[in-house]
Amino acid sequence: MKEKICVDEDAYVEGNSDIEVDFGKVGTDKNDDYDAYDPGTDSDGANSWHSLEMKTPPNSEDELEEETESDEVFPVFREGTRFGELHLEVGMKFNTKWDFKEAVREYTIQEGRRIRFNKNDRNRLRAVCKVKECGWVIFASKDRDDTCWQVKTFRDDHSCAREDKNRAANRNWVASKLVKKVKKYPNFRHCDANTFFKTKYDLSLNRNSISRALSDARNLVYGDEKAQYAMVRDYGETLLKTNPGSTVEICTIPQPNGDVIFEKMYVCLSGCKNGFKAGCRPLIGLDGAFLKTVFGGQILSAIGQDANHHIYVIAWAVVEVENTANWKWFLELLHADLGDYKTHGWCFISDMQKVHYC
Repeated sequence: MKEKICVDEDAYVEGNSDIEVDFGKVGTDKNDDYDAYDPGTDSDGANSWHSLEMKTPPNSEDELEEETESDEVFPVFREGTRFGELHLEVGMKFNTKWDFKEAVREYTIQEGRRIRFNKNDRNRLRAVCKVKECGWVIFASKDRDDTCWQVKTFRDDHSCAREDKNRAANRNWVASKLVKKVKKYPNFRHCDANTFFKTKYDLSLNRNSISRALSDARNLVYGDEKAQYAMVRDYGETLLKTNPGSTVEICTIPQPNGDVIFEKMYVCLSGCKNGFKAGCRPLIGLDGAFLKTVFGGQILSAIGQDANHHIYVIAWAVVEVENTANWKWFLELLHADLGDYKTHGWCFISDMQKVHYC
């Protein structure tokens, strides 16, 4: 039972205290009440209500509040909640201000409403609905101990209509939702992304926003292509170290300032080379294909056919353009790896006349 306690000249009890007290065990005399709340009382007499396990009750206002505002009373926000199941309430705690702000963003997108932050400083953050007549508001600030952020006010009552366009769904938010899709479906297209957000999130996004977000998601999944080209030499050394007997040829174009620009690269792994000689049919197919990347280029490939009529990759090269010079360079390196094709009776097949010329 909770009662308001008022004791005259008692420094340990406040008039608005919410402490649970068993009045059946507290003496009726004023001095007995004082002794019951005195942290220094160790008496086990008839008027003592202390148990053997609780000799010293809380002796400060802070400890009383900590006991009242424990994690068992107020929920703690957990990241990773599925879209549509996010729930906010008064008293919910957040580790940082950023966590609270992102949770509010996710919640407003989930509800299909537009909001704005009209109070945003080091210690407070308040968000209201953009519709002036709507009374929706949420306010959070640092707790008493300055350890986390806590929701102090939350009126979850929208009087405005739901919308399918929301500026809270910015580029970063859209890209974060597309990462899993790009990982699972490498050819995930713009139209697929538009349908995905319309069906799952009930959002109509701008075409440019989806394009930029798709680009960011692919960069996050596959990495920065420019940075990967700078690691080509490391990639070649790793291939030679892990596949002894392989052939890796990298050509660059030197620049006046001392830098170099990637030109072309040839790769033939020792396992592929030896496997083709040992058990594949005497047939080599040559073809080129475009690279659909930011820097473009083409890939030249030499493939064979195994005993099960499956494609067997022998060697490949990345070049700027498919022309006679690059095919000649590719076939010279392939001839050095496989030997004289006339001696082994290998037959080349290609739809390019210039390959026969090489």
